[in-house]
Amino acid sequence: MSDLDAYLAQLRTSLDVTPARAEVILAETLSHLETKAAELQEAGLSREEAVQAAIEEFGDPKITGRALTRANGRHRTFRRMRRALLVCCLLIAGSAWGFFRFALFRTHLGEGSSGIVTRPQAARATRPKLTSLPRFDPSRWDSHQLEVQGRDLRAFDLQQRRSDLLEASFDSHTQWPADLPASFSPARIMEMGKSPGLGVRALHRKGITGRGVSIAIIDMTLLVGHAEYGKRLRLFEELHSMDKAASMHGVAVASIAVGKTVGVAPEADLYYIADSFFTSNPLPWVSMLWQRLRAPGDPAASATTTKAPSRVVLDMADFRWTARGIRRVLEINRQLPRERRIRAVAIEIGWRPGGTGYREVTAAVEQAKKEGVFVISSSLSNTHGLRFHGLGRKPLSDPERPASYYPVTTWGPGFDKPMLLIPMDSRTTAAPTGGSDYAFYRHGGWSWVTPYLAGLYALACQVKPDITPELFWEKALETGTEPDYSIVPPVSRALVRQKMAIRFDAVAAEARNRQNAEGVQRMLTAKYREATGKPAPEVSEAEFRDLMIEVMADQETKRYTGREARIVTPLKLMEALAPR
Repeated sequence: MSDLDAYLAQLRTSLDVTPARAEVILAETLSHLETKAAELQEAGLSREEAVQAAIEEFGDPKITGRALTRANGRHRTFRRMRRALLVCCLLIAGSAWGFFRFALFRTHLGEGSSGIVTRPQAARATRPKLTSLPRFDPSRWDSHQLEVQGRDLRAFDLQQRRSDLLEASFDSHTQWPADLPASFSPARIMEMGKSPGLGVRALHRKGITGRGVSIAIIDMTLLVGHAEYGKRLRLFEELHSMDKAASMHGVAVASIAVGKTVGVAPEADLYYIADSFFTSNPLPWVSMLWQRLRAPGDPAASATTTKAPSRVVLDMADFRWTARGIRRVLEINRQLPRERRIRAVAIEIGWRPGGTGYREVTAAVEQAKKEGVFVISSSLSNTHGLRFHGLGRKPLSDPERPASYYPVTTWGPGFDKPMLLIPMDSRTTAAPTGGSDYAFYRHGGWSWVTPYLAGLYALACQVKPDITPELFWEKALETGTEPDYSIVPPVSRALVRQKMAIRFDAVAAEARNRQNAEGVQRMLTAKYREATGKPAPEVSEAEFRDLMIEVMADQETKRYTGREARIVTPLKLMEALAPR
C-alpha cells in the first residue's frame, strides 16, 4: 500500500457521510493530492518528498475527515461556531508568532569556518507492514508506486513480480522473502546504483576526485556521521531548521555530491547548512488550515486551494532564510585558504517571482557570482540562464554507458533549447537511518541532479582552477552525447493529457478568481486561437475543456522533439578543460 493509499484509507475511516458521498470525497482528495504532488515534482522535489508535502499540506486524516464530514452536511448548526473559533485561533496564532518561531525552528551557527554544531539523530528505520505489494501501473502519473524502504516483505510471494520489483525503491532495512525472481537481485541493483555513472569513476582512478575543492549544500537536516561523507564534512550548522532527525533528502544529496562510493567528487570538502525552507510566520499555516477546512463546502475557497502553479511548498517557503544561508556560505568562504575555497553551492529547491524572499535570495545569488561561487539550484535557468534535466535509467542497465540513459519526458522542460542531461533515476544514496545504511531510489527528481552538478563542477575546478560556470556549461554541451531517443519509453498520451488537464483547470481557476465568467471564456478562447490559429468552436464548456486539453497535449508532446539536449560526458569534459 502506497503512502497515498494509506492516507486515503485512514481518511475513509474518519468520514461520517453516506457511502456514495464518501467515494466522491475520496476521489476528489486523491485528485487533489496527485495534482499537488505532480506540480511539486515540477518545482524540483522528488516524488517521495512531493507526496509527503502534499499529504502534510492536506492535514491529519482524522482531523480532515471530521472537517469534511461537517462540511458535507453534518453538524451544520456548529459551522458558524467553528469559523468563529478558527478566527480566534488565527488571532491567537498571530500573537504567538515569536513562540511559534523559536519553538519550531532552530538556528545554531558556529563561530569560525569549521565545526559540527549539533548531531541530529538517525531517522526511524522501519515502517508499518504492508498488507499487499501494489502492482506498478505505467499509465498512472505517480511513478513512485512501490516504495518499500523499511518494509517487511517476507510474507509475500514475489516470484512472479519481476516487472513490479524493477520499479521499486528500497533500502538497507527492506526485508525480502527468500525466493525472488531469478533476475532480480536487490544487492546487485543497489551496488550498480552506487556508481555516479558515465565514466566518473574512471576520472577518480586518474586522481580527479575534487581534492582541494570545497562544496556547500543548503538543504534539510543531515546525519553528520554517515560513512559516505562523514570524513569530508568540514562544517554543519542549522539555520532555520525544524527537523530533529536526519532527513532522507539531506543525506541523499550530500552523498551524491561528495560520497565516498556514490559521490561525484569523493575528496571534495563539504560545508553544510540545514534549512527547512518553510516560513516561521504562523499566519500562512493557519490560513492554509482555514482554506482547507472551508474548501469542501465553499467553491470559492476550493478554487483558491487549487491555483496554479503549485504553492504548497513555494507559498509556505521563506527564501529569506535561503538568502541568509548563501551569505553565510560566503562569509565562511572568506575565511578559507584560497586554494580550498567553496566553489559551488547546491540548493535542491527553486524560487519564483512573488514568493517570500525572492528578491533577497536572487540578490544573494548575484553576490555569490561576484565572489566566484556557482549557486546551483532548481532555478538555474533563471539565475544563470543554464538549463538542465534528469536522465532515466533502468535498474539493470550499465550506468557507465551513455546508451543506458534516456531523457525523462513525462515531466520537466522540453528539449528544444540547449540543455544538459544529468543522471537522476536508479540511484543509490546514503540513507538517514544509520551511518552505514543505503537507499535505492528507482525514480528521482531534480534534487538528485543539482548535487551531481555541484560535484562535477568541483572536478572541473580541480582540473582548471580558473573555470567559470559559463565555460563549464559551454564545454559540457560541446563534449556531451546526444541521447538515443529511440530508447525513450513512449510518452503515455494519458499521462500527458492528465498533466494538461491539471494545468488547464488550474489556469481557469486562477482566472476565475480575477475576473467574471465571460472574461474567463474570452481568455481561454484567445489561448485556443493562439495555439491553433483557428477560431474556437461554439461548443459546451465541458466540450471546450476537452478540446483545449487535447490541443495542449499536442503542444506538450512537440516540446520533446528537439535535438538540443546533451548527456553530460565527464571524461570528455575534463579532457577539454585540462591544460594543453
